[in-house]
Amino acid sequence: MLHTLHVTTHEGAVGRLDFDARQTLYRFAYDGNWTARRNAFPLSPHIPLSGAEPAGGAVHRFIANLLPEGRALDVASVVYQVSKDNIYGLIRMLGKEPVGALSFLASGEAGEPIERGAGEQPPARRAISPDELSQRIRERDAIPFPVWDGKVRLSVAGYQDKLQVLLEGDRIALADGPLSSTHILKPESRSPVTPCMVANEHYCMTLASRMGLQTAPVAIRRIPEPILLIQRFDRSVVLDAADGESVEAVRRRHVIDGCQALDLPVSFKYERNFGNTQDVRNIREGVSFEKLFSLQRHLDNPAAARTFMIRWALFQLLIGNSDAHGKNLSFFVHGGGLDPAPLYDLVSVNAYGEQVEQDMAMGYGEAFRLEEITPFALADFAQRTGTAPRFLAREMARMAQAAKALAPELARSHVYIADERALVQTIARFIGAQADRLLQFAPMVPQVDRKLL
Repeated sequence: MLHTLHVTTHEGAVGRLDFDARQTLYRFAYDGNWTARRNAFPLSPHIPLSGAEPAGGAVHRFIANLLPEGRALDVASVVYQVSKDNIYGLIRMLGKEPVGALSFLASGEAGEPIERGAGEQPPARRAISPDELSQRIRERDAIPFPVWDGKVRLSVAGYQDKLQVLLEGDRIALADGPLSSTHILKPESRSPVTPCMVANEHYCMTLASRMGLQTAPVAIRRIPEPILLIQRFDRSVVLDAADGESVEAVRRRHVIDGCQALDLPVSFKYERNFGNTQDVRNIREGVSFEKLFSLQRHLDNPAAARTFMIRWALFQLLIGNSDAHGKNLSFFVHGGGLDPAPLYDLVSVNAYGEQVEQDMAMGYGEAFRLEEITPFALADFAQRTGTAPRFLAREMARMAQAAKALAPELARSHVYIADERALVQTIARFIGAQADRLLQFAPMVPQVDRKLL
């Protein structure tokens, strides 16, 4: 049997997603009015506006990469009684507001797209008081955090507990009806081995911004539990001029992550897609720096995008983010191609020590651990990504010097309290040590004989 979802933006119909359940086949067809628009954009470079047939499985992979992962996916599967393998069923239930500009809407009796829950006439906002949010954070073991009012309120990728919210000054709400969320809310990690994750991410994101990297704005609130509020870069907000806080409209921008840009399944977000055990560690079919830099033909401004990605890669070394994988880099999509989106999910994983995974999600040359990083590994990284060694060395030195100057100052900020302050000071010392290593290695990188690589 053939099933259909209407794919739309706030500007109108984009196309139609058809799913043949018996054969598990997905097809997507653009709406003629959409392709005729001057500002039309494709879903991804692998589902072209020309209507050319995508590679086998490309539509399926694109859709699957929109869904949450881990516990949030388990929760959605249970709440809606849809198998985790039923990608179509899940996007049908969670597709009103995934990452980017698209909505996936079911059909009415006359074949027209309908908003989920439209018959219930939901309010535009569902306010969340600090007391209610605090209680829900404390009750996460009993009541899954993504579920509010019997509905799963999360349709963005990732493993951490998070919630899509509408922020208006001090007020936090769930967006319903015509409104969309403006922020991602993250409570503290439930894992005892990664304490103070809110402060960790806030610190690393703030450091990146102070160093001149384009990042999503972040803020900590205490209700009294700490929560991290991350401003969505795939949203443009129109505020009420009367008070400067109330949201009149939210426009959504289309973005895709690294897996979607490369037409890879979500299971390939790590370069070692089968893991790092001895028997499979040499299988490297997942997202890698080399693959990300191969996107050059799709980039609107290749030189600027390459510089952006080089700085992203070097910053992960400075903070020790071993979990910087292919879904942690996103791109704006427009008619002219791809542009890197602001950075997000910047966390010092390695600062927690050997109790967390130390192997990096993507290798720098053949190096997958920080202690394996050498001038040779960095020269190998430069060769694989098509980067001039002298340019890489200059960026290494510039970023290391900036990090050394800024990291200790930011760690003294009064935004961090109690154990948070101790953690960010540990991260600052870690960054200082990493910066010293990069400063030592920088002049050696251009001297590596390229014939040995």
